[in-house]
Formats: sequence, C-alpha cells, structure tokens
Amino acid sequence: MTFKKTIPLLCTLFLFHSTQSQTLTDELRLLLDETLDSMHVVLGNKSLSAAIVYPNDAHWVRATGISSQIPLVAPTPDDAYEIGSVAKTLTSACILQMADDGLLSIDDTVGQWLGELPHVNPGISLRQLMQHTSGLYDVLTNMSLTQAMNADIDSIWNAEDVITDYIQAPLSAPGDGWSYCNTNYFLLGMIIESASGNPFYTEIRNRFFTPLGLTTFGIPAFEDFNQPVAHVWLDITGDGLVEDANFFYMDYMSLNSVAGAAGGYFATPLETSKWMRTYMRGDLHSPEIMAEAKTTIFAPGTPTTYGLGLMKKNFVGYTGFGHGGDLGYSASSWYFPDLDISISVSNNDAGTISWDLIVVVEELLQTIDDYNELNTGIADLYSADDEWQVFPNPFSHELNLQTSQNFSGRSISAKLLDAQGRIVFSHHNISLLNSTQTTLFDGLSSLPNGIYMVEIISDQGSRTQHKLIK
Repeated sequence: MTFKKTIPLLCTLFLFHSTQSQTLTDELRLLLDETLDSMHVVLGNKSLSAAIVYPNDAHWVRATGISSQIPLVAPTPDDAYEIGSVAKTLTSACILQMADDGLLSIDDTVGQWLGELPHVNPGISLRQLMQHTSGLYDVLTNMSLTQAMNADIDSIWNAEDVITDYIQAPLSAPGDGWSYCNTNYFLLGMIIESASGNPFYTEIRNRFFTPLGLTTFGIPAFEDFNQPVAHVWLDITGDGLVEDANFFYMDYMSLNSVAGAAGGYFATPLETSKWMRTYMRGDLHSPEIMAEAKTTIFAPGTPTTYGLGLMKKNFVGYTGFGHGGDLGYSASSWYFPDLDISISVSNNDAGTISWDLIVVVEELLQTIDDYNELNTGIADLYSADDEWQVFPNPFSHELNLQTSQNFSGRSISAKLLDAQGRIVFSHHNISLLNSTQTTLFDGLSSLPNGIYMVEIISDQGSRTQHKLIK
C-alpha cells in the first residue's frame, strides 16, 4: 500500500531534535540535517529518524517529522522504532558466535537440533536457513495465520506452534535456489534455544546487548520494554489512509511474538547503527566466520546479494553490508567498511517501506562524501588539475569522457550505476589513446530514464563520481 497524505500546515513545519558529537563540525551536522529533512519531504512520510556512527564513537543523530498529530508531538532520537528484519542480523550473529564457541556448526542440520516438524526437511543446514536457500514456505504469507493473530492480539505465540500450524509444502528442495523466508529465522531461534538452553532473546541479550551497553533494544512480547517509541501510522480500517495506530500496535503481542527472531525487535537508530558497525567490523566473531557470513549469493528480485543473515549492496561507489526490515515501521541499516561508518534510517509510516529508505541512506552517504572532498581542498578525487567531464548530460545512447589534460598512455576503469546503486555497465582498463576524449559507454538507449552515477577510477587509484540524467 502506498500513501501520500496532505497534512495541516502546522504539521508541515518540521519538528525535530538534533544532537552531535563534539568531533563533528557544525557544517557537516547542518548538511546532514538538511539532507534528512529533504528526504522526509521527498518521501512524504510521517517521520524519519537516522543515525551515523563514526570511529571512536563519534556520531550524528536526528529525527524529523511527527510522531503523533493529536496532540502534535515530534519524534526524538531517543524514540525507538520497530526494526523488522534488521533483527535477522541479531539472530544470525548469535548462531555465528555460537559456532565460534564450538556449541554448533553452521553446517549442522535442522534434524540434529530440532524434533520432526511438518514440511521441514531435517537435512536443511543452518547455513541454508541463514542464507534463505532452504526452499521452505514462509509461514508469514499464510493468511490464516494473519487472521488468527488479529482474532486475539493479546496472545503470545511460540515459533514451534506457528510452524506446526501454518507451514505448507516447501517451494523447492534445499539448496535449489534463493527465496526470502521468515520461517528460516523462526527455526534458527528455536535452534539457539536448543543449543544454549536459553530463549533466543535471552541469549542475544546476554551475548550482545548487555556487554555492548545497548539498552534500547527490546522485543516487547517477551521482555520488559520501557523505551519511548515513535508512533506507528497504519491503515487499520482499510480505507487507504494511515492513522496513528500506536496503542493498537503496542498491544499487538500476537504479531510481535510471531515476528520473534525474524523481526520482532525495537531499537533507536543510534543503537541500531552501533550494533551494525560493531558486528560488521568483525569485532564479535572470528575472521573465518565473518568471511563465511559476508560470502553472498544472487538474491533475485532484490537490489542486493545475500550472505548469512546480511545483505551486500553498492551505494554510490561504496560497498555496504547490512539489512532492511518492515513490520508497519521500516528500517534500513548499513556498514561501509571503506569509511568505517554505519548509517541507519527508521520510518514510522506504513506507506513507506525499507527499500524506499535505501535512497535516504544513499543521500546521507553522498553528503558525507561531498563534504569530505570539499574539505580536503580537492574538487574531485583526482588531482585538482584533472578537469574530467562526462557528457552529454542528459544522455541518450552514449557517454564520453573529456579532459583538458594530456593523459595519453594512461588507463581508467569506469562503472555506470543506477539510482539504486546497482552496476549497470562496467569497463576495466580503458586505454586513453586520445589525449583529451574517449567513449566510456555506448548502447545505452535501452536503459530506463532516471538518475545515474558514473564512477571513474584512474590507474593511480584516485576516483571521481558524476551524477547524470537519462
């Protein structure tokens, strides 16, 4: 469901709260503030809350928009948002750390840890569960389960009952292909309990939240949860309009408990970013197990590849590892190893989904990149005298590179990326035979109209980026 609603003028005056670490300049803080506010206008959603964590615990946070309309209340960076399937990084990280500890192996099978379950092949490996190559049916797509949850929103479900009562025949044999499936993570939560003796949420808290000081993470169906939350806006009447559904949603224990290890957690964007940076840096696992986690495969239907409970994606020339998630709220959280920073964005409007938040992450990342370039006194990442131009802009069927300098005998590599950060074309070791001009790409007529980015890397390792329109 997509929803864009005109709200009263009073509400269009941006309500926000912003803080900064003393290690960040006022200029960069303001640029990031402006970027988030602009993306809130572009998306037309109720609120965005975002956080960026830098090395040495430096950080930027901001929340913009509205939490509730009557009374009019702005969100703050201290408000938690439901993070949906970003929680899969918690569950997979727990399994991976238990593998490091020798409590299990990622190549163990479901049958080694759990009893017989209908339609669940006991030979499915934990690796296949984390990677979504089990072939299992996703029980959350079963409308009978949705009806049962809605009929008794106060009930607390356990994963075994959800699977036993609502699973259907598998979509494919284990290992035959990739298909996103929440059932995989319900089973992983059960395996955590079988191997550790603790419920998955207790084991995750003991291994990660308590030692890392992450106090805003919580799963209300199973734990005490007192963190303030941004109100969620849902279409709960079926009239196509979202409304403040906070009191309904926070009492919706059947949904929260069913989501469980696949997506039941709340957290602030700041702590989500702290988590993602700590995890993706490899601070919690052996290098060997992190290499396994970050080995990704093609994920059809998505702009990412998928590893063991994490996604990999190109963002304006930077590789990001992370995850997105949706459960009324939506969230998108990513770590960028080249910069050693993490960016998380959360939304409280069901009319906006996690894939929409990818663009917000990209714009925040681009803001940082542009600021860093300007403040090193370099117009682009080549030397200041290298006046590279990519033309024409807008383009139709080809793109050319021109410079006033003589670069005969040198070579470059070039990538053409779409607005989602996906590589459309790439060429390596293009020889600059003509001293001032060369063709980068041709045969572009079939590309859809939109915004694109050309990234050029010289034979000396320097890089520049150019935004273009087709």
